[in-house]
Amino acid sequence: MKNLKILIVTPGLNKPMGPFVKNYIDKLPFEKVVLFGGFVPYFYLNTSLKRQKIIRYLFTVLSLMNQKRLEILIKKRFKKILLKEKIDCVVADYLNTGAAVKSICEELNIPIVANVLGYEINKKDVVDGNKKNYESLANYKSYVIPVAKNMIPKLKNFGFEDEQIIYSPIGAKEDFFKINPTYDAYQFLAIGRFTATKAPQISIKAFAKVLQKFPQAKLIFAGDGELFEECKTLIEELQIGDRVELVGWINQEDQLQLFRKSSVFIQHSVTAANGDAEGTPVVIIEASAAGLPVVSTKHSGIIDTVIDGKTGFLVDEHDLDSMAEKMIFLLENQNVMREFGDYGKEFIHQNFSLNKHLDTVTQTILKAVAP
Repeated sequence: MKNLKILIVTPGLNKPMGPFVKNYIDKLPFEKVVLFGGFVPYFYLNTSLKRQKIIRYLFTVLSLMNQKRLEILIKKRFKKILLKEKIDCVVADYLNTGAAVKSICEELNIPIVANVLGYEINKKDVVDGNKKNYESLANYKSYVIPVAKNMIPKLKNFGFEDEQIIYSPIGAKEDFFKINPTYDAYQFLAIGRFTATKAPQISIKAFAKVLQKFPQAKLIFAGDGELFEECKTLIEELQIGDRVELVGWINQEDQLQLFRKSSVFIQHSVTAANGDAEGTPVVIIEASAAGLPVVSTKHSGIIDTVIDGKTGFLVDEHDLDSMAEKMIFLLENQNVMREFGDYGKEFIHQNFSLNKHLDTVTQTILKAVAP
């Protein structure tokens, strides 16, 4: 197993992106090469921004600023890397990344394992633009790892067979299971990008309703994104600025501290107007692992990881009033809060630990390279 060499490919333009890639780099038991820089990535891990700019400039000049020629040059570079590194298996971050490199891998008879994370199988324009590529990938030596069960029928529609589809969200690190929340803190916590699929405005409005009954309650909201300023304005309009703290982007140590100091985790995920939707939000798994009851929505992979009425509450998308009611109920019933937290910690540990996910990915890679 140690002699196997995998290529991890991520579309992050300037650096590798996301928790999947970081954990795969750190923990998968194979020799690893990492590339980033687009859907057919061609920059090695730790390539400086200066060098990226130089290479991009050279490729643009060599292609005579023709997009098709540029794509051919990038694919040639990708193929050269596969040959030079003697890669046994390509592990792709996002289904459309796997589909983009399929033709090159097929030339060299290299199997592909692709994560299916969310937008690439939900967002209508992305799905429409990649349909043929997905179907082509399904007919190749490939395995796909969707993070939510509701993705499985969509993958089957592209032609992936049952044996090619391995359901596995990313899972929580052991650090999260060691946390004990502060259930009597009256503090709600939300962490995530301020985007349409996470509908942060609804969480803020629901919290405003909670304040009518519990004026001592507090909401900490971590993250950034295109709706950040809109949410700041909303908080001012609702006149709840003294009870809501927007802390911006945080690192994992900050996240662990916030979990310790909070009582309940909230997230109001919805399907956006363009069809975009969550996969399984990693932070919800981490919150449950930390013993926080979760109030969220009946959305995508959330329904697989939060047991309604046992580890938290799930409400319909856009149901602001029900969300506020469940938040109030938990503050009124701290014994239920603790029961949900304890049950959630055990449920996640049994089903959604990071070690379990990494073992699943390891076994899938071994299956992909088997003769």
